[in-house]
Formats: sequence, structure tokens, C-alpha cells
Amino acid sequence: MTDYRPEDQASLPPIGFIAVQCFFYRPAGDAFNENTWGFPVIRELAEGSREDQLVTKVAYDDAFIDNFVAAGKKLAERGAVGILTSCGFLAMAQPLLAERLPIPVATSSLIQIPSILAWLPPSKKIGIITYNARELVSLHFERLGISKEHAARCHIAGAPDGGSLRLLVTGKGPYNFDDIEKEMIAAAKELMDEHPDIGAFVLECTQMPPFGESVQRVTGLPTYDVYTMGTWFYSGLVRRRPRGWGDFESQRTGPLVERNIM
Repeated sequence: MTDYRPEDQASLPPIGFIAVQCFFYRPAGDAFNENTWGFPVIRELAEGSREDQLVTKVAYDDAFIDNFVAAGKKLAERGAVGILTSCGFLAMAQPLLAERLPIPVATSSLIQIPSILAWLPPSKKIGIITYNARELVSLHFERLGISKEHAARCHIAGAPDGGSLRLLVTGKGPYNFDDIEKEMIAAAKELMDEHPDIGAFVLECTQMPPFGESVQRVTGLPTYDVYTMGTWFYSGLVRRRPRGWGDFESQRTGPLVERNIM
């Protein structure tokens, strides 16, 4: 996360967040919670966006996309510089929203897959932990511009049916950090046991960032999610001099240095 200078904090433009019709507790770390981010967040609700409509292997219909476009345009009118969403399965809508919205949109943490594969050794693969493994299919990857070759370098595991995360999102159970953490760790270990060639993890669900540290602790591997994607996305949309770079005026000129490798 960029450490913004105090004089820049107050003037940072907001990121827009398209909220969906899934109403449950979202702690800091969840993409919906404004305390997750180091920049301002504004929200608009997309109508017709229940869990059963979002999490699907089937392409969204026109009315569904229209509702997200309407919410995105409202965010742009309110001054948002870019848009995030609250479900990684909206990867299915990425090119459709990108084409119709006036500002950049990043729908899913899965967008990071090509970049991660670029720095992994060719023999290594990505472990994806998703909300629903049965519904995450090749079409989601295609809509993000991920090639079949790259998609083949991904292993997928999902949250368990009837588990705490699934019950939470469907409104059938309370938030229980410890139980969801156990589910996340179990999914990561399952992937590692079945696929020892995994070199990094991507967490699909926007409720998963609070557990990224736990996944990394038990696997020892780089772990990415909507938080890492969102901070990268915003850092390019809004460039500000980081606090650690110091005062710009004092660094306009400097001495000639023949070697400066340390």
C-alpha cells in the first residue's frame, strides 16, 4: 500500500465500488469495508445481484450487465477514478463493463494471474482458492483475457458446501473468523498436497483477504487477492509521491556518482 504524504491524503480522489445484494458482516480486509483501503471509497448498489445470480458458470444476461453499468456510471459521475467490485466471479463481466464504462474497471482478483505466471518458473502453477469451485470455469478466464495455456497452469479449490463462508454469504449463518480461517487453510493444504508444483496462491473471493496472511503462513508462498489487486490498480490511477521519497524540491539536483550499487 502506498504511504501517502499527509498533504496528499485529503485530496485523494475515490475509487468506486459496485456493491451487490449480499448483506452480511464485512470486517476490515473485506473489499467492501472502507477501512481495508488506503484511499477513499464510494459505493453504488447494483440491482439484481444476489449470490445465486453472481456465482455462475453461465454468461450473464443483458439486464444483469445493464444494472452494473448503471451503477458504474453513477460512480463515475460522483468522481470515482476507477471501479472495483464485490465478487470475483464478476470476471465474467470484465470486457463488457470495460467497454461500456467511462473509467477503468477491475472486476476480479483473477486479473493478476498472467502477471504472477510471468515471474513464476515455467514449471510452477497457481493455486486458486475460490468461493465455489464448481462454478469457476474456463469462461471466467477467457473473459479476463487469460489464455488457455495460462489457465491450464491453475489448480482450483473451493470453500466447502455448508461451510461457514458459504453460509455467511448466502445469509444462513453468522460471521465466524476462526471457522472461515480453518476452511481457507484446509483448502490451501489440500491444493499443496495434491499439486506440489504450486508456486503462488490467488484468493478469488472478496471476503478472503483477511485470511491471506494465514494462507501464506501455512504454505510459505506468495498470496494475492482483491486487496493486492486493488492497491496496485489505484496506485496507477492516482500517482502521488510516497512519503518515504522525501521532499521533491531538495532532490531536484544531485552529485555525479560514478558507481552507486549499494
